[in-house]
Amino acid sequence: MIAARVTALRSGVRSSHCRAGFSLLELVITIALIGVLAGIGASLLSDDSDSARVAKLSSDVATLNQMVAIYVADGGSLAGLTSPQSVLDKMKRTRPQSEWQQHVGVVSGRLTDVRLRAQVTSQQDSSDNPRAFWDRTKQRFIIKKAAGSAVSDFYLDETLAGADFGTEKRTKSVVSFNSSKSGWVWGTSVANPAADYLDPQPFTPPTSGSGFDPSEAADPSSTPPTDSGGGSGGGDGGSGGGDPAQPTLALLPIPVISPVGGTFGFTSFPTSVSITSGAPADVAKLMYSINGGAWQEYTGTSIPLIPAMNLQARNESTRPAEYATSYINTQSYYRLTSGFSGSGEGSWGNALGGSNLVTSIQNSGTTSTIKSGNTKLDLGNGTYLDAGVENSLSFTPATFDKITPNTWFDFGAMMILNGTTFYNSEATGVTLTVNLTLTQPSISVTTYVNLGLVSTSNTSDRLASADIVQLLNPTTDFTITIDGVQYRLELEWVSKDPASSLVQGNNLLVYEGANAAVELRARFTSNF
Repeated sequence: MIAARVTALRSGVRSSHCRAGFSLLELVITIALIGVLAGIGASLLSDDSDSARVAKLSSDVATLNQMVAIYVADGGSLAGLTSPQSVLDKMKRTRPQSEWQQHVGVVSGRLTDVRLRAQVTSQQDSSDNPRAFWDRTKQRFIIKKAAGSAVSDFYLDETLAGADFGTEKRTKSVVSFNSSKSGWVWGTSVANPAADYLDPQPFTPPTSGSGFDPSEAADPSSTPPTDSGGGSGGGDGGSGGGDPAQPTLALLPIPVISPVGGTFGFTSFPTSVSITSGAPADVAKLMYSINGGAWQEYTGTSIPLIPAMNLQARNESTRPAEYATSYINTQSYYRLTSGFSGSGEGSWGNALGGSNLVTSIQNSGTTSTIKSGNTKLDLGNGTYLDAGVENSLSFTPATFDKITPNTWFDFGAMMILNGTTFYNSEATGVTLTVNLTLTQPSISVTTYVNLGLVSTSNTSDRLASADIVQLLNPTTDFTITIDGVQYRLELEWVSKDPASSLVQGNNLLVYEGANAAVELRARFTSNF
C-alpha cells in the first residue's frame, strides 16, 4: 500500500513537471504552424479583395448591359463606338423635350448617371484579374482576361455632376404611342424588334402570334367617344414607316481644370493651372483659350495665372465621324488685394430740418462737429428758460493699415449728444462727407455717409425716449476695382458705452441726456 502510494506520488510529480513548459521541438513546430497559417490568411485576404473587385465589375457590367439593351430598344444607336467611356456618355443624353409626351419609360430618355466614368487601363494588373471590354459587334460589355485597353472599374466622378451631355433625336422605340388605332394606348412598333434586356443580340423582325396583341383594335361597341379637342399624338402605332435612324456621335468628356476657379486671398492665389483631357487616346485635341482669345492646343505645360484671368478648355474631336467636340469648361481666377491703408477727413453739411432749424457747424481740425436745435424755451414776457444743451454729433476719423478685404475695422469715432431742444428746431438729417486718402492702393476718393436724425418725446420710459441716429446708406457709394475685383465700403454702428446707447441694426439709439461714445466701423467688401 505504501509502495503504491509512493509510486503514484512520483508519477504525479513527473506529470506536473512535464506540463510546466514546452520542449524545443514543440516550440519549433508551433512557430512553423503559425507561419503557415499567417501565409494562408494573407493569401485568403488578398483573394477576397480581388474577388470583391471582380464581383463589383461583374455586377456593374450586368447592369450596364441591361441599360444598353433598353437604350437600343428605345431607339438609340451605339454603332461605330469603340470606347467604353463613349458608350457611357452616349447613354447620358436625353431625348428632346418635344418627344417626352409620347415616350414610354424614363421620360427624359437618360439611362445612366452623368457622373459615371470608366477607369480604363492598358494592361492587366499583377493578379491577372479580368476586365470589361466593349464588344462593338454584339454591342455589349464582356468580361475576360485579355491584353489591350479595357475597364478595370466603373466609378462616379463628382466633377461631372453638373455636366450636360445634350439631347439626341432617336428612332422609334420598340414600344411606341399607338395613335392609329382605338385599341391599347401603347403598341409595338414593327419598325423595331423586341429587345432582350439581359442579352442584347442582333434582332429579327417580330412575327404575329396568338394571345396578347397590343395592336388589336377595340370592339366598335366599346370604342370611347372621340375627344374633339385633342390632337392625334405622335407615332404611327406600328405603321412601319418611321423616320430613318439619325446618325449620333459620342460626346467627348469635358476637360478638368485644376485648380478650379474662384476668388483667392492675396497669398493663396495659385501661380498656374493644369488641364486634364479625360478623352480616349488619339480621338481628340485638348484645346484652351485665355480671356476669350484664340484657341490653342494644350501641350501639357502648366499655364501661368494672372489675376482676373478667364480660362476655357474643351476636347476637340479629331475623328468627327465618331466623336463630337466636348462642352467647354470655363474657370475664372480672382485675387483679393493684400490690404487697404489710408486715412480720412470728415466734414458735416446738408443739414435738414423744419422751418425753425438751428445749426452750428465746425469742420476745422481733426474733429468735425455739428450742433442743432434751439435750447431756449419762451416763458413769456421776455423770459426764457435755457436748457443749455443742444443735439451734437462729432466725428474723428481713424487711420487704418493693411486691412484685408471683408474685414471690419475702425473707420472713425463719434460722440453723439442727445440734448434738449424746443420748437422743432433740431436737424432731421445730415451728411458726413469723408475725403479718403489711400496709400494702398494709391488713390484719393470722396464718400458720403447719410444720417437720419429722429427726436423722440421724453417719457418715463428711457428706451422709448431715446433719440435715433439712422445709418441711411450702410453700403456707401465708394467703389474701386483692383485686379478685376470690385470693392465697396460698408459701414455699421458699434456702441462703446451700453449705458448711453444701443444698436439696433442700422439704428443707433441714444438715451435722453446721454453723450454716447460710438465707433463707426467699416469694411471693404468684394463682389466675388
